[in-house]
Amino acid sequence: MTSGEEGASTSGPTRTASESIAEHIRSRIASGELQPGDMLPSERVLLESYEVARPTMRETLRILESDGLITIERGTRGGARVVVPDLSRLARRVGLLLQLRGTDLKELIEAQAAIQPGAAALAARSSDRAEFERLRAAVDRCVEATSIEALLTGLEAFSRGLMQASHNRPLVLYNELIASLLTKALRDYAEDAGISVAEAAGVLRWVTSQLATLVDLIEAGEAERAAQFWRDTLGRVAVAVWPDPSPFAVYPTPR
Repeated sequence: MTSGEEGASTSGPTRTASESIAEHIRSRIASGELQPGDMLPSERVLLESYEVARPTMRETLRILESDGLITIERGTRGGARVVVPDLSRLARRVGLLLQLRGTDLKELIEAQAAIQPGAAALAARSSDRAEFERLRAAVDRCVEATSIEALLTGLEAFSRGLMQASHNRPLVLYNELIASLLTKALRDYAEDAGISVAEAAGVLRWVTSQLATLVDLIEAGEAERAAQFWRDTLGRVAVAVWPDPSPFAVYPTPR
């Protein structure tokens, strides 16, 4: 496919030629035509293929590199190599956007209350025994926790296992983007409040009992009951633990 400098800019009122070419290469990566590890054609071949000037093509590569879709390798055998995007970079961007919008811990839990019940229902319709075992292992980690950090690690493993058990890739990706942010929010809240595992023993027993009940419902194939149970549980956490407005911000405003 060729795309002249002038023709490429007609795909949108403000899109430049480099942006249009970058979008075309993105689509080739998304479709699997270009796989992680593949090298893009040489600069000379790219210039001939897209019929653009060198500065335009170099800007295209900068856009793709900024997206985390390629890495530029230097040297005589260097060039642009397709890579798997680094989710941690994307997660940091998501976190920054939430910070700018004033997101607090209560909102993060409300988001989980809106999304996780659906994942629980999907998981209940699955028959993947390995996934159920991972969920129970995560519950065990929470039961055995002797520190807030260990508890949060167990909760994060449970959330990850729940999304994986749903066999829904968008939900898995959502969790990968939001899990570390939620864990950080809970960790900071616990530290600010001076909460210890011993002081929160009753709450911990309740949390782990709820997790265990959810896994029982999922494993029994009770999709609707699992969804409603988890919706009620997370809803209670969101409204009962933090008043409105929440005293905790995910990213406290600098003084």
